Amino acid sequence: MINQIRADMYRLTHSWGFYITLGLVVAYSFLITKSKSVGGIMVNGNQDALTRLSRENWTALDGIRGTTMSSSVLMYVLIGLFVIIIGYEFSQQTYKNTLISGISRFQFITAKYVMLLISILITIAAYFATVIAVSLILGRHVGTSWAHLMSTTGITTIAVAFFISIVFSIAILTLIVTNSVVISSILIVIFPLAVATIHIFADWNWLKYIDFFGVSNDVSLGKLTISQFGPYLLTCAIILVVCIGVSLLTIREKEL
Repeated sequence: MINQIRADMYRLTHSWGFYITLGLVVAYSFLITKSKSVGGIMVNGNQDALTRLSRENWTALDGIRGTTMSSSVLMYVLIGLFVIIIGYEFSQQTYKNTLISGISRFQFITAKYVMLLISILITIAAYFATVIAVSLILGRHVGTSWAHLMSTTGITTIAVAFFISIVFSIAILTLIVTNSVVISSILIVIFPLAVATIHIFADWNWLKYIDFFGVSNDVSLGKLTISQFGPYLLTCAIILVVCIGVSLLTIREKEL
């Protein structure tokens, strides 16, 4: 499995697609921070924060909060990483050569998820690092202590990256079942839209556990503490185990 991750890392770091994706993410973060504008897919409950952010002179902490609330757009940019790491192999059927080489199907699926998580984490870290760098260049105040700013940035980075990777694990399952990069990519696009829309119009309290970007916003805004994070992590863990398990069962049935 380690060799598979190394091979994927080599292919990713030697692909223009990775650097283009990284550049787009950094540019998006720069524009949000400089213009002090917030966008993205958000559900009810953040109107007060949006109002405050639109009126105040931004600090570095406000920049982190604003870019967190805009991070749902990154889902669409990061589709490129999904295609590079696993989508292309399935579209060209070259994944069969990898499985024939001796790696188990479980190791193959796990290695792909881990590689996606690593690449997403790197990209999201660059996203938030750009916020701090641009804020300092523009002469803005930190808005809190450096320790609190770095703690908030670190926790938010991990939360956003992990939640995006969960959606991508669902996309991996869809890719294995359908053999279609297009269908799995469409799923990545519609998932946050569907969850946000249903959450707005339906009074389903349980939906908050899969409203990943809403959770990220609450973490950044301080509405959700680490001690309250357990049910959300449990939900993600269940989704991840189910997706990897069903993906493994499905790929076992495929002919090599």
